[in-house]
Amino acid sequence: MDKLFKVFTSLLLISGLVFYVGCEEDATTAADDEDVVITYDSFDIQAVMSLSAGEDANAEIVRTVPGSDNQAVFVSSAVNRLTVIDYTPTSFAFSADYDLDPNSATAEMTSLDVSPQIGGENYVAVCVAETDCGLGKIMFVELSTGTIVSEVTVGYNPDGTAFTKDGSYLIVACEDDREDRPCKPEDRWGGSVSIIDLTSGVANASLLLDFPVAWDDESEPEHCETSLDGTVIVSIQETSQILIFNVSDVTSDTISSYTVVDLPNDGGTSDDGESVEGEPDGLFISPDGTMALISMERNGTFQMMSLPDGAMYGNPYIMEADLADGWQRDDRSYKKRTEPEECSLVEQDGKLYAVFAMQEAHAVMVYDVTDPANPVYDSIAPAGIAWEEDNGMEKSTIGSEGLGMHPTNGIAFSANEREGSITMFTAQWARE
Repeated sequence: MDKLFKVFTSLLLISGLVFYVGCEEDATTAADDEDVVITYDSFDIQAVMSLSAGEDANAEIVRTVPGSDNQAVFVSSAVNRLTVIDYTPTSFAFSADYDLDPNSATAEMTSLDVSPQIGGENYVAVCVAETDCGLGKIMFVELSTGTIVSEVTVGYNPDGTAFTKDGSYLIVACEDDREDRPCKPEDRWGGSVSIIDLTSGVANASLLLDFPVAWDDESEPEHCETSLDGTVIVSIQETSQILIFNVSDVTSDTISSYTVVDLPNDGGTSDDGESVEGEPDGLFISPDGTMALISMERNGTFQMMSLPDGAMYGNPYIMEADLADGWQRDDRSYKKRTEPEECSLVEQDGKLYAVFAMQEAHAVMVYDVTDPANPVYDSIAPAGIAWEEDNGMEKSTIGSEGLGMHPTNGIAFSANEREGSITMFTAQWARE
């Protein structure tokens, strides 16, 4: 009997030990599962869906909203309208339309940027150009209500704008393009960069400086971007230059220190062997502020630049070489065949990706620029609703011009001006 009892006790102890070890293993496995970190070795862009913003509305520029994971906003230049987008990783919808009154029958809303939260509110800075050759202005609009909070007069034909990352200033690229403005006086060269002071609040916004960019008849600012340390870059399109300065060097009289970088041409790699100037359009600054991405609309290239010194990495990269047969390009000329426009830089798992809206290729293209001197093609996805019909090998009927990319969640939008549509895209980490 004692022997039988000892055997039974031993079996109970063994069973308990097995159960304990099993539970320990399950707990360890569960803990291990919780610690698993998925990494991604590519962007792998995919189009999710597109919506019409109105055939004749000219949906032109789009931005994601700083501090939000589910909102974006775009401007429709032909109808002077702001539209708010609500989105998830799988779809989006237009949640609000703000029809704005610029108080002029000859005004056109050309671009926008969205502020970081200032007093708990995001503000949209809307560029308003006067087609009758008057000075332009910025309208500051409260995103949550569509209320115009203030207006500030700037230079002629504002065409691009960017808040500083702390919301203290707004930079405005005023193009004053002679080609689009035949009434421009012969003795007024170039354009200007306007700096608006927001340190007393958006409602009290005021012009600090309208800095002339007038060293050439065609030195016309197109777009601008800012970094955390106050560095500002401005694309000067017709003369193929980049202007670099810091907001700390801006006074009410001048910019005390700045650099102008002359960009290289494409080296005679176009179809007819001619060297084609870049004519920069889109810009973006890397999250750490050490590099800038520049897209060149005229010769269809892009290049990375060191900041704040302006040194160029590698050579201009020709994007058309990565377009497979059947993708739209404008075959009428060796210039502006793919026309990269707005662009963005986003980091994920130690890699840096460059994302581009391709106006004549009805597409958004992505490159790995972790090595800024040696870009590597990553992926491409079509933009627009009727992109499959856009294959005439002439001017694209989609016209993907604007690009808004969230810095972390893998969601991007293109504003397709000619078709009047918005397309949503995802990186692979947004689909997991």
